[in-house]
Amino acid sequence: MADEAKKKLCIEVGQRIWQYRKDAGMTKEALAERMDITSQYLNDIEQGKKCMSMAYFVRLGQIFHISLDTLAWGVQPEDPAVDQMVRRLREMSPVDRDLAVHMILSAAKAVEAMGPEP
Repeated sequence: MADEAKKKLCIEVGQRIWQYRKDAGMTKEALAERMDITSQYLNDIEQGKKCMSMAYFVRLGQIFHISLDTLAWGVQPEDPAVDQMVRRLREMSPVDRDLAVHMILSAAKAVEAMGPEP
């Protein structure tokens, strides 16, 4: 990857990390602690000054409950209903979000088991 493209990607990912952290109501210190890094290093990542290792990238996906594609490229609008659900889930606490996701997946499984609409 060319240096300019890498720099641009680091800035964009850093901005997404900052937004996800803010949406989750986390301080920089709290997220840095969960990642086992310094808050200064997290600050540099969020500002696009540094790119993180794949291990940290994967850890962020786990912490925020998002795919690595979403973390790397952002949410690609697919459907207004999906976008609304994602926004609502992001507003929830991590515990409530986990419960809601479990309920949604269970409901989706039940709907699939019913078969296609007539």
